[in-house]
Amino acid sequence: MFAEISPELARELTINNGDHICIVTLRAAIEARALVSRRIRVLRVNGKSVHQVALPYHYGTAGLVRGGAANDLLTISGEPNVTIMEAKACTCNIVPGRLPRGPAFAEFLNKYAPQAGPTILHPEEPPGAQSSGGGHATEGKE
Repeated sequence: MFAEISPELARELTINNGDHICIVTLRAAIEARALVSRRIRVLRVNGKSVHQVALPYHYGTAGLVRGGAANDLLTISGEPNVTIMEAKACTCNIVPGRLPRGPAFAEFLNKYAPQAGPTILHPEEPPGAQSSGGGHATEGKE
């Protein structure tokens, strides 16, 4: 497995081409080799840098291919007509180095993708704000 990243992200995280890296989401973490490439560019959104990471998603953990699979990072959302993963994008953390094994894996995952704590519904939601509900169930029922 490889993860294609921009030279800017590689510099920021001190990653060289071919280094081991971990890709971490709220669901899982996998290990890959860094492919530093100018094809992947930094996006500028509202004055902030947003880095992209590209993973091949056609490889699984069965058959001749061994190692991490991009589908492990996503929630299961199979497209019913062709039975492949429907989701193709998510947010993730990139951590230089090898993925820990055994009990250290749970500690690693909790450090980089903590599962505990308050639910943040939106990045711009002020701390301690109470949701007023909304959505289809309450629409037009005031």
